[in-house]
Amino acid sequence: MKKLSKLIFPIIVAAVIIIIYFTYFAPSDKLGSFSKFNPGSEVNQQVNAAVVKEKGFERDANGNIISFFARDKDNIEMKVTSHEPIMPEIAHAAVVELLGHIHENSITASKVSIIK
Repeated sequence: MKKLSKLIFPIIVAAVIIIIYFTYFAPSDKLGSFSKFNPGSEVNQQVNAAVVKEKGFERDANGNIISFFARDKDNIEMKVTSHEPIMPEIAHAAVVELLGHIHENSITASKVSIIK
């Protein structure tokens, strides 16, 4: 009985931590908005966006994907470019997480992660 009482507190603490993580910090596939980006800023921001497969993917001479179009929750489409080749699995993704900033009318992404 004494061992059981010693285990209850750590189990409760672990449960609370797990609940907080999945409520606030777990990645979500909900789309964000490009309006949160400041067009004149070089500060990278994070946003989830849907990949617009219908517009295709721009490739470099080696066949690596270097840009694609993405849509936010307000149905605004923007071209996403990257200085580094983007992973080829992006062609099959539905939602991606972009970390970048806006230059003129496109997003320059420093990191592109597949969410869904």
